[in-house]
Amino acid sequence: MGHLNRNQLLFLKKSKSLKTKFKAMQAVNFKSSNINQVLNESEKTSANDLKLTSQVILLRSGTSNIEEAFNLTLWSAKAKPNSRRVVVNSFIKSKQSSFLVHQMARLKRADAATIMKDYFREGGDMKDVAEWLRTAGSVLKTGIVPDDTDGAWDWVKKKGGAIKDAVVGAINTVADAVKAAGKNLANAISEVVKWSQSKINDFVEAIITAGHSVGTILAKAMKIGTSALSKFIRAIIEAGRKGREVLNWAVKQSVSILKLALKVLGFIYGSFTSLLIEIAKMPLIRLSPIVKALFALGKKVKDFIIRLDRLAYNIAKNIIIVIRKIGKSVKEIILALINKSRYIARIVLDALISLNISIASILKIAINWHVSRLALLIGALKDLQISLSLILAGIAKFVRPQAIILMKALRIIWKQVKTILQFIAQKTENTIKTLLVALLGTGIHIRNVLKSILLELRAAFREGLIKGLTQIGYSALKLMKEVVKISASAAAVLFAILMDILGTHRGLNTEERAEAAKIFGNSINLNMVKLTDASFAADFIMWMNKNRPFTTMYVINYKSGTTLEMHTLIHELTHIWQAVNSGGVYMLEALHSQFFGKSYNLNNNDVRNANGKIENLEREQQAVLVEEYWKAEFDNQPIGLSLDLIRPLAKQVFRVKGRFVPIQTIGLNISRSFFSPAVTTGS
Repeated sequence: MGHLNRNQLLFLKKSKSLKTKFKAMQAVNFKSSNINQVLNESEKTSANDLKLTSQVILLRSGTSNIEEAFNLTLWSAKAKPNSRRVVVNSFIKSKQSSFLVHQMARLKRADAATIMKDYFREGGDMKDVAEWLRTAGSVLKTGIVPDDTDGAWDWVKKKGGAIKDAVVGAINTVADAVKAAGKNLANAISEVVKWSQSKINDFVEAIITAGHSVGTILAKAMKIGTSALSKFIRAIIEAGRKGREVLNWAVKQSVSILKLALKVLGFIYGSFTSLLIEIAKMPLIRLSPIVKALFALGKKVKDFIIRLDRLAYNIAKNIIIVIRKIGKSVKEIILALINKSRYIARIVLDALISLNISIASILKIAINWHVSRLALLIGALKDLQISLSLILAGIAKFVRPQAIILMKALRIIWKQVKTILQFIAQKTENTIKTLLVALLGTGIHIRNVLKSILLELRAAFREGLIKGLTQIGYSALKLMKEVVKISASAAAVLFAILMDILGTHRGLNTEERAEAAKIFGNSINLNMVKLTDASFAADFIMWMNKNRPFTTMYVINYKSGTTLEMHTLIHELTHIWQAVNSGGVYMLEALHSQFFGKSYNLNNNDVRNANGKIENLEREQQAVLVEEYWKAEFDNQPIGLSLDLIRPLAKQVFRVKGRFVPIQTIGLNISRSFFSPAVTTGS
């Protein structure tokens, strides 16, 4: 390697043309290691000689050793300013400006900045910088040095697996140098806009790597025109940036720019679904103008709704909220749910309800749908944990035919009549009537409704529902005829309810209370006893009990227009005593006694067989025994039973609770009263 001698250097100086200088270098066996020596001699000789030497080195670099161009650039970075400009000018005049940029990319950043300033002073074009960036971008994306670079990029191959890191470093060096030269790399966009899309893609890859933001790139492209903007949007996505970055910039521009961005992104993503998934990741505040622009581009509400199940739940819900807020009607949104899944319906309804759209309003729009589709909506409401009570309240606002349709749909979701009835029972009187009409209009038989009310619901729910049935046209007689087909226990419960809600009641008068106290003491609360003489139609009384009085818990019923005789009152009060002690089951046992037992038949043998306990007699026999006891003991009537035999049993219904008993205190001439426990009289 060594230096050239004096004669060799003089021989080179004699060459005054590119051709002769090139041959002279060959003649003296010029090596890359001689570059600095030769350039230093040329610098001393003249600017023209330095220029000629630089041009020959560039020529040699393209034919034999490409590294000589890098050494030339490296020398110029440390040379005098005028000499450096000569070298830079040589690159430019040789139409190797992009090649010079490539050499700068390999220098230290400070040296690259120094040369870049001279590059632009000497007439260097940003287009050549862009051309180099395009190539760098291609290498960066692929990690492969293309064959058409004639070895210019071979230096990165020496980096082994760090090729991309080396290219990133080179790009940043050039970017910093351009900035140091007072230029904006983004201005190169105007130089490359007429390139093919693939070349623009490579260029954008490079300048994004150099730190240029998506917004900066698109702003420059927008100034050129919509065609340029479209190309650079494509390039940005190709560079691995997200569509939402483009949209974050576009929403701050005019509506036409936003629409253009959406059109281009839609084309890039290939489907509205993919685009919507990307849009859905935008901040909520940005969604409104984007969704509005999509509608302006021809999208329909249904285009959004059909894709909601592809999005995260809360994001999908936000999309519907935005659609509503930008002016799309609830009707259009609901109608778009036809033939959609229950999950999608759930998302839409959740959004609308959060905007204070009522359930009734939602159902009103869909009222003409098939029942199965309505059931989908109601099922979605259930999925949202909207209570059955609220849904029923919404249904109650419809006219009868519509309410029936909605109730049919509801029964597909809530299959148990019991569940529906217990929520209906908690409504107001008018709402109960409306909902019962709707429920019965679904085809369910009145008997099944009664069965649920009387045997499955809590007692607190029953009265309102039975009253509602009577108010929508079901007579007490018709209800009883149906309920006796269910069971005796159901009939007993209904009987008590009907007597309570349909009867006109009075309390015991003074005489009745006095006689009752003789028999029962306070074993029953006489204040709660009610008597009714017109519970409902006479035909019902006759049908049910053959004109005999009957008792339902604390209510004694007897035929309209008749007088309740005292002995009969005592008989019925015994049934109240039975109810107090054993509950409503006494009615079943009394009915059983009437139809299948000894009924009202009681003789002395029956009393003896009771073994001193009244409860060992049938229910009606108990009432007869007490009645006969009153006749003989307090009314001096002859009876067919032995008074001495029945008295001990009759007195078992008598009880006195909480009597005050005077107690004589030992040693003191005073008396003290204390509250004694309940005492049962009788044997």
